[in-house]
Amino acid sequence: MTHNQQRLHQQMKKKIKTELLDKSKSIKILEQKNRQDGLEKAIDSSNKGFSLLEKMGYKPGLGIGKNGSGRIDPVGIVLKNDRKGLGRDAAIKEIREMKKAMIQKRLLCGLSVNVTEYRERKAQLLTEKQDQSDLYRCQRICRQMDLEKDIQEPLEKFLWPEDPNDKQNDEIVEEIDIEDKMSVSEQLEIVNVYLRKTYNYCVYCGTVYNNDDDLTNECPGPKRQDH
Repeated sequence: MTHNQQRLHQQMKKKIKTELLDKSKSIKILEQKNRQDGLEKAIDSSNKGFSLLEKMGYKPGLGIGKNGSGRIDPVGIVLKNDRKGLGRDAAIKEIREMKKAMIQKRLLCGLSVNVTEYRERKAQLLTEKQDQSDLYRCQRICRQMDLEKDIQEPLEKFLWPEDPNDKQNDEIVEEIDIEDKMSVSEQLEIVNVYLRKTYNYCVYCGTVYNNDDDLTNECPGPKRQDH
């Protein structure tokens, strides 16, 4: 093609792409409007369930049940538009409670980030290395599963592996916030809970279980020593 023909071809492709996007947006808006209109419309005798209730003596505007003391309106519908796991909200709540309890425990024990704590941690190097290895494995799996559910940012920064491109200047001394400074074992415990609650996944079994009951019955426990 000549230069002019190539330019016209690119313009046509761009126009078609724009038209398809506009059409997709219009269809989505129309679907949302129809759905909302349907939800706001009162149920009448054309509904099979409503018709059966009327045959059993139900009168519109009254509560269901023998004495009419039951609910008047149908159970509401909550639409789920994202791909996040059904157990993620429960996991978020439990993780926040765990983090709060850990911070309170540290404050009550009078612990702080200092040289003494660092030396104590060095003495437990073997356990720390194992926890660090387990944590990194959990973080990679957590990031993979979150991204598959279109979750673009972690709930807590330490739920995903650290970004190697996010480098800090070693010469800048920043004040350490005791709330954000979690030990490796604490981070591992929280990431593990998140994976189990959100995805029914045990990192030590290497298995995604069917549901919470299956995880509880089949998995030996949430910690390495349980396995």
